[in-house]
Amino acid sequence: MRKLYLILLLPIFWLTSCNDFLDVSADNELLQKEIFADYKGVRMAVNGVYRNLSSTSLYGQNLTWGFASAIGHNYQSTSRIYLPYGLYEVASFDWENASAQSLTGSIWATGYNVIANCNDIIQQVISKDTSFFGEGKMEKDMILGEMYGVRALVHFDLFRLFCPAPITQNTGRAIPYVTKYPDLQPSYQDAPAFMDSVIMDMTRAQSLLAVVDTVFNRRQNTSVEHRVRSEGKGLVDSPDDFFLYRATRMNYFAANALLARMYMYNGDEENAYKNACIAYGFHKRWFKWTANSNQGSVSNINFLYPKRYNELFLCFSNNDVVDNVEKIFENYRYALQMKNMDVLFAGDMDDYRYTGFYNKTTLAYGAKRYATWLRFSGETFKVVLDQLSLLPVIRASEMYHIQIEYLLNKGRKEEAVELFNSLRLSRGAKAKLTTDMTIDDLQQKLVYDIIRETLTEGQTFFMFKRLNRDIFNGSSDIKMTPEKWVVPIPYSESAYQ
Repeated sequence: MRKLYLILLLPIFWLTSCNDFLDVSADNELLQKEIFADYKGVRMAVNGVYRNLSSTSLYGQNLTWGFASAIGHNYQSTSRIYLPYGLYEVASFDWENASAQSLTGSIWATGYNVIANCNDIIQQVISKDTSFFGEGKMEKDMILGEMYGVRALVHFDLFRLFCPAPITQNTGRAIPYVTKYPDLQPSYQDAPAFMDSVIMDMTRAQSLLAVVDTVFNRRQNTSVEHRVRSEGKGLVDSPDDFFLYRATRMNYFAANALLARMYMYNGDEENAYKNACIAYGFHKRWFKWTANSNQGSVSNINFLYPKRYNELFLCFSNNDVVDNVEKIFENYRYALQMKNMDVLFAGDMDDYRYTGFYNKTTLAYGAKRYATWLRFSGETFKVVLDQLSLLPVIRASEMYHIQIEYLLNKGRKEEAVELFNSLRLSRGAKAKLTTDMTIDDLQQKLVYDIIRETLTEGQTFFMFKRLNRDIFNGSSDIKMTPEKWVVPIPYSESAYQ
């Protein structure tokens, strides 16, 4: 119990300004020695990292259905009645507003807090012999792989918010890439070096986690019930629950998928395609698509899989996420309403992402809201309720999108159309694309499909930023400028630059 208490205290010691990074006092050193005295303390520290990742400051809200979806214009934002303070201002790209700055400051501080935690754990684990860990080398590799991967992921998402996109050819100073604990004066890297560090860390995670997830945890990873928590499911070839539910922790499949995303954002299509194909292969063999009856049956919401969890390569979890969404509804009756759906789904009104997850004529779904984050009423199946807390980070459909974009850019239209049709069919869109369509038309279809797939999951804005393309807003797109694309570094940090 004392060790649990100390673990819960650690974020208080770790949470600090980036420029003040973790000045370690003698008391803090003693605290760390006690926490990392045995492998159980290391495990608890790792679990603490995932708690912070799932907080509202990061993937529990800001980097999924909150901040990131607001700036991607997934929600109606023409009036303050549609978005609460902070989200309305960021949707207007009013970065100087105090409410907007509070959100961006929270993302920055908590992001670097998580990075500091990862660095501390990495240093502690590297210093231990494999015999220190309950499962020896396998456990040591798993923890290191997870922490390197999380460190890369959080740095990358901070980069995507606070720095220009690589497509702009910016080679100037980015933000700090922090790899040690403590770091009292973190140095700012230039943009290309920063992305090299992101990719190097995730590649390291990919290598460390390969055997962990394809051999040691193989049986779990081939079963969706064991990849993502589902009540009533026991251990499968695992020594204890620290090794369960791999989809909710950084894992080998997620490392491949995230590398594909990172390479694509960095303009390296060849490596993006290579890693997307690897992740795609595992999706085809092990993970599969969500069944039609769990996507498009609007007549019975009890069957809907809100997070399509069997397709997730990586997700985090926050048991309060539905409550947090409903708190906004209490004060903003018309908040978080989807917009321009008829334009976005034109010609594909049979698409499950429209009929199942968004349907303005079905009262069970609320007032024009997406079903992903809503609380279901009635006799809902337990497998559905188990998904409500999940926070999607990356899913299989993105691997299709990356391959399709690559194939279109290479002029391999027939392959792209075949793959695109297989994705659309899995989502209930019955109108087939044809090879006599132009590449430009297919690319436009692809942009729309990425929006459909990433609605309220926080990725729409980053797709447009990567392409340096105005943001979809119905008949008239939102004109973007460099000032809108780049979130300013918080004043608490810039004052020390």
